[in-house]
Amino acid sequence: RAGGRDGGGGSRFAMTGALQKDGRCGYDVVVVGSGAAGLAAAVTAAHHGARVLVLEKADVVGGTTAWSGGWMWIPRNPLAERAGIREDIDTIKAYLRALIGDLYEEERVEAFLAAAPRMVSFFEVNTCVQFVDGNRIPDMHGTLPGAGLGGRCAAPFDGRHLGKSIGMLREPLAETAFFGMGIASGADLGHFLSAGRSVRSAIHVTRRFLRHLADCAIHGRGMHLVNGNALAARLLRSALDLGVAFKMEHRATGLQASRPSAQTRRRWCLTHAAASPWHRAAFRRIRSSGEGSSPTRQRVWNIGPRRRKPTPVTGCAWR
Repeated sequence: RAGGRDGGGGSRFAMTGALQKDGRCGYDVVVVGSGAAGLAAAVTAAHHGARVLVLEKADVVGGTTAWSGGWMWIPRNPLAERAGIREDIDTIKAYLRALIGDLYEEERVEAFLAAAPRMVSFFEVNTCVQFVDGNRIPDMHGTLPGAGLGGRCAAPFDGRHLGKSIGMLREPLAETAFFGMGIASGADLGHFLSAGRSVRSAIHVTRRFLRHLADCAIHGRGMHLVNGNALAARLLRSALDLGVAFKMEHRATGLQASRPSAQTRRRWCLTHAAASPWHRAAFRRIRSSGEGSSPTRQRVWNIGPRRRKPTPVTGCAWR
């Protein structure tokens, strides 16, 4: 029942109607939040044949990812491997153990170190999300045991090819952009810092600025996307290519679970990727209750802030 608009700028609609048609669930996976985590989940599910819906409370896609640096700490990633950088996994674990301290969990660390490089490979091969390496970027806490001198980072490059869907993407944070122009970490930033001392850098900055002015005149915003804005753009492009549906201005305030009928019995998944702390806590309660996966009676969980009257997201539940 939460109102909003679709990814194409359509009119407001009832959530129940969007999730349920003729008593049947319209989506296999519903993702709450459109940052990197939510978009990555949506793209992966759609790639494997699921019908996916992304709900976003803002009127643009990207979340805080679109304002971030876009860098990911991924030891033993394919880009580093291709550059000949080989690291012993015990050395990486030693660094994490020293950094995390008492919160270190062996099982979670092993899962991350195994899955993260595969994630990079998956997106490189199956989507338009591509990366540049951070092989010269050392770990931030370089004095800790196991700290690396490079090869543990990856970041996206220009996401300009988003095209006409650029209006769906959150613009860069004003404080980190030069007249709305994103500046990439690394060589691009180095040229801007050296523009007054180097002819080569001055030419680079002039070209970038002239291109930015042309983009603003034609498209109303900069089209040379960098850092987290490029990551969000490439994930968005991949999601749209795979037929993922988007509903903006939809705040998830509740989850209703009901017993499925014999005709509509089908498992579906709700992926929570919103950043709000009350949403995270509420979904932890839902998972720990055990009622969400096999409901025996109707129940609504309020996952909105207490100061707001809850509006349950109804229609399709755990089918």
